[in-house]
Amino acid sequence: MFGVLESYLMHITRVFKRFSWSVLVLMLAGCHLLAPSPKITPMITDLPTTPTLNPEQALTKAAQQATPTPLPSPTPWQVVAPTPTLRSIPAQTDMTNPLTGLEVEDPRLLWQRPVMVKLANWPQSLRPFNQIINADMVFEYYIGYQTNHLLALFYGGDADAVGPLAPGRVVDARLARRYQGSLVVASAPPTVEGVFEQTLPDRVFYRGYAPCPGICTETEAQGGNTVVNTAAIRTFSESEGNEDAIERLPDLFFDKKIVNWDESALRVSYLYADFSVMDWRYDKTYGGYQLWQDFQTENGIYTLQQTFDRDSQQPVIFENVLILLADYIEYNPSFYDIDFREGDREQSAILLRDGKMTHGTWYAPDINQPFQFFDLQGNPYYLKPGQTWITFASTTSRITMVEEGSWDITFVPN
Repeated sequence: MFGVLESYLMHITRVFKRFSWSVLVLMLAGCHLLAPSPKITPMITDLPTTPTLNPEQALTKAAQQATPTPLPSPTPWQVVAPTPTLRSIPAQTDMTNPLTGLEVEDPRLLWQRPVMVKLANWPQSLRPFNQIINADMVFEYYIGYQTNHLLALFYGGDADAVGPLAPGRVVDARLARRYQGSLVVASAPPTVEGVFEQTLPDRVFYRGYAPCPGICTETEAQGGNTVVNTAAIRTFSESEGNEDAIERLPDLFFDKKIVNWDESALRVSYLYADFSVMDWRYDKTYGGYQLWQDFQTENGIYTLQQTFDRDSQQPVIFENVLILLADYIEYNPSFYDIDFREGDREQSAILLRDGKMTHGTWYAPDINQPFQFFDLQGNPYYLKPGQTWITFASTTSRITMVEEGSWDITFVPN
């Protein structure tokens, strides 16, 4: 009864917020009180021109901002989610996931919205990730104070306990719109929630709004994090009357043949700071890049430690790692956005697979279409069949060859 009442109250509150947001924007526009536009115009046209956060609400550390506030879960998170009703599709449909190049068990999923789950990487106590190894793609971006957030995309398959769930950012709205996805976040500041309401109506699910088993808070014994069941989110969205059927996402290009590029890349490390590192090491046995991350020992020394999935204890490995150079927009030290420069085919990219590295370009056709990747001659870039990790690096990032096959890429704000 408590869970039903809580969900009902959350629903009423969100409707009121949506109405209040619209009234507020109209009042401000009428009184000419909107702040001037930033130098770079955000690509979501309905984003408020200059987001303003109450200083008392702005956290002093992005790591603190990434920490979900535990809420009691009315039902245990292990509850099996009901199976969503999937759209019927042509009998001769392609069984290949357009984002991974791999066959899927149930091709009907490819005609449903992806579920995109926001994940915290800070503070260190929230790690390790749970079931991130099941994601088709993961997007990583800077959030301020030398820290990052992740957005995991589930399209060709589901996961029953993805976590730890993190608060939403404006960048999440851009990515979810681009991949036609439903977005799951722990919470969002009022400014960001307003953007969500306008750009992803009925497609954002918050902790406390979507009930368990969709979004559940673990007990301390289980780990204390908030986790997401992607199949249950699909079911809940359907129960809310949302239209989750989409046209199949466009195909990326794949080739399983090992590349013979000249530049060796057995280790590539992206550094936000000496205490904030995403380090990729090629493992020939697995045919992919293993993730290593910063770890602070008991005596305060930072070192790198291999990342393993919490439940399965399998190493976090991705066949493709793409580092896309992008323009970051800073509104304040803990509020960043990314200008994806839709229509610009000349944005630089560093592409990794098979222990090799090459330079290329990336392209955002428009705000509603997935990214595309090309070599320097303008030909489609061929990914290795499997999962892809995408890091949005600043255009001013510095790349240094430490030794043959080993590279450091250092984040430098635009």
